[in-house]
Amino acid sequence: MRSFLFKGKPCKLSQYLGRVFPELRFSYFRILLKQRSITVSGKRVTEDVYLRNGDTVEVFADESKLLKFNFETVYRDENVIIAVKPRGISSEEFAGRVSSSENVNAVLAHRLDTNTRGLIVMSLNEKAEAELNIAFRKGYVIKKYVALVAGDLNAPLDLQAYLVKDSASGTVRIYDKEVEGGVRIRTEVAPLEKRDGATLVEVTLHTGKTHQIRAHLAHAGYPVIGDTKYGDFEINRMFRAKRQYLTAYKLAFRIPKGSKLGYLDAEEPGIAPDF
Repeated sequence: MRSFLFKGKPCKLSQYLGRVFPELRFSYFRILLKQRSITVSGKRVTEDVYLRNGDTVEVFADESKLLKFNFETVYRDENVIIAVKPRGISSEEFAGRVSSSENVNAVLAHRLDTNTRGLIVMSLNEKAEAELNIAFRKGYVIKKYVALVAGDLNAPLDLQAYLVKDSASGTVRIYDKEVEGGVRIRTEVAPLEKRDGATLVEVTLHTGKTHQIRAHLAHAGYPVIGDTKYGDFEINRMFRAKRQYLTAYKLAFRIPKGSKLGYLDAEEPGIAPDF
């Protein structure tokens, strides 16, 4: 049995399950309705009903008839799973699909932008969730990215600025001086290699704010190639970039030994960028 808590504006049951339970094919969904094997807030349903905020959906499906959601796992134990989120899927949707596919409750410890590929950490129980929340909040987890940026970067940069979120446009703005509503951010950038008018760089994120890397690098004059929101259209076209060249490629844990997850200090998972 799979259980889901619906939150949000009313939508059809099939639409919601298609988003959070894609392993359930629509044809099998219709069969389960006929079998009265789906409940909404405790009531069995036989039609594609509308869900309302707070509804609990339970699907009594045969696991052998579900599609398998394939994803790359870099590390896993009874407390934590570290996986590779592909581009084009939100962190929340990815965690939901992992939970559904593995029949676990995978809770995000942090997030990546929808169009950023890379390592994402999820807890598998409440104690691990609490410990990871503390670890990320206190900076016990070091997050490193690799990006291909426009321009020639010859020396490391320690970028510090203020970020303001614009909810109306879904973007952020970067300011060099403190402004009302601004949050202080810090982004370290180190060049790795030159590539014909571009530079492959390693980015160390000291503050994890929405769109921080992309917006901060663009503000500094080194936009991420393939970034359609903060990047340069002409540069993206010149490089024929069909995707955003940014990968969350390495994690380093510095969790105190007294923590339940202190053993993770021996782990430094990493993946190769795909550009």
